[in-house]
Amino acid sequence: MHILIEADSIATKRMSGIGHTVFEIISALDKSIVDTSNRVTAIVPYGCKKYVLKYNWKNISVRQLPPGYKYINYALTRTSLPIPVELLFGRGVYIFPNYKNWYVPFSRSITFVHDVAFKLFPETVHPKNLVYLKANFKRWLKRTNGIISISKQSAHELGSFFPEVKNKITTIYLGVDRNAFFPREASDVNKTLEKYGIDKDYFIVVGNIEPRKNISDLLGAYKQYADNNRSAAQLVIVGGDGWKNEDLLKKISYLISKGYNIYRPKEYVLDEDLPMLYSGARALVHIALHEGFGLPPVQAQACGSPVIISNLPVFHEILNPETATYVNTDDIGVVVRAMEQSKSKQGGRQSSVKENLTWDNTIKQLLAFAGII
Repeated sequence: MHILIEADSIATKRMSGIGHTVFEIISALDKSIVDTSNRVTAIVPYGCKKYVLKYNWKNISVRQLPPGYKYINYALTRTSLPIPVELLFGRGVYIFPNYKNWYVPFSRSITFVHDVAFKLFPETVHPKNLVYLKANFKRWLKRTNGIISISKQSAHELGSFFPEVKNKITTIYLGVDRNAFFPREASDVNKTLEKYGIDKDYFIVVGNIEPRKNISDLLGAYKQYADNNRSAAQLVIVGGDGWKNEDLLKKISYLISKGYNIYRPKEYVLDEDLPMLYSGARALVHIALHEGFGLPPVQAQACGSPVIISNLPVFHEILNPETATYVNTDDIGVVVRAMEQSKSKQGGRQSSVKENLTWDNTIKQLLAFAGII
């Protein structure tokens, strides 16, 4: 079977969270098709092939859309024009890992819908993206054969807003690469901390600075925590600038100017350094208003880090409660107490991630849902 995966989210210099998910899915597919009759093609925008070839996948071919990606993308995703993409890439099973999809009438198509935050919290979504989703989301749901939600909670929310597609939805959890995310030795952690200029005692936040991540309340909680504790741990914020964050960035700068130990590495934090940063952290703090899944908390638990986490149903699904402290996001005092009750890293940590959260499991379930195995 020919498996074709739309991969524009990884055909870039710096990947988003969804980009990292797509990368892991393709990497797992690369391994899973060995000794089978299946073949995989990653489809990227014209001129972006170089960003994907660097991964040196052995069993993945890479093809490009025709020149003029802006117009091609508009025609394929924003209109109902009956343009069969099979004319370009042939028939098979098309996987669309980032909400949008194309018209593939002679093939089976599977579309990932990570969440419906644009329906639940429209104020936290970038205005242009909100318009884009509102105008096209129903079309994408209608013309795909199967829909993958990445948690039961996300599937429930999708089915509540769009009951007409309930029979298309299945839940497949994302995974974590156990070869990359595992507890690291103190010597490796300390080298990474020195590299980025991070204190040895710190909380870590990983993710774009955007409204849905609830960074404003986190900053308020950290201020109270620091005011209450003379030897407060540092707050390290790792992630891109996101959107709707001008006030947040000003708040961070203001708190730093007042002497609060908040730190954003000036240089881009490499993906390969994240396991060291998770391993050395007092805790990952992730009090988002909404998530479809949440890779950083899962990765942190894989590295042995405790997590201070929003009391959302999805996190009760995917996280090990033994190393998770659930907090209500509408009560900053609860977050403060969780930070105060945390302990600095003492060594000897063990991974606490749930055993079923592997990319191999993700791919097996994806291929079964697509009718390939």
